[in-house]
Amino acid sequence: MLWLHRFRFLYIPRFLILMHNSIPIFRMSCGAVGTEHDMIDDVRAIVTGLKADVEAKSGSSFDTFNPVKYATQLVAGTNYFVKVDVGNGAYIHVRIYKPLPHTGAPPSLHSVQTGKSLADPINHF
Repeated sequence: MLWLHRFRFLYIPRFLILMHNSIPIFRMSCGAVGTEHDMIDDVRAIVTGLKADVEAKSGSSFDTFNPVKYATQLVAGTNYFVKVDVGNGAYIHVRIYKPLPHTGAPPSLHSVQTGKSLADPINHF
């Protein structure tokens, strides 16, 4: 990460702000769940890799399992809150914890909420 020497980090309690030439270019709220984003390949791979765990925890089997939106929470690692299309207009919300890289531990399923719709916002659970 050689490019980091060009930036300055500013920490205000609960916020981490990445600065470049005194202009804030990225702001992250530490500990709070962020806004919903469209699915990216990295998060999709984590979620689909835990499909069997999601099915076991929810007590259901899913023919369709398509992650569509996600939000993150920065903790001692990252919590991923993911909206998953499970077919027939039904959705579930999945919470996955990804530990910090130095631990060497894989992502793990924390919890599942069933009975969701596409319109339901992703909130902390």
